[in-house]
Amino acid sequence: MNEPYRIFGQNLHYLIQAYGCGFRQFAKELGIDYSLLKRYMSGRVAPRKKRLEEISSRLGVKPGSLMFDDLVPEILEAENEISSSN
Repeated sequence: MNEPYRIFGQNLHYLIQAYGCGFRQFAKELGIDYSLLKRYMSGRVAPRKKRLEEISSRLGVKPGSLMFDDLVPEILEAENEISSSN
């Protein structure tokens, strides 16, 4: 498996959860088939540039960060801060 694809898949999975909607709903909002979203999240494939930009915009992150940065620790840290302040 290609490392950037794996990182992208993990980031996408966690960010969609943080976004607050289901995976099927997110795919529908993007106008893509749910099976394609699953392939993205599994790290088997990565989106083309235009689709990456659409996904990134919807999730509020930069395309490069979504594709190459390991955002999962940052996401988990932000979630922990939110839950501990409640």
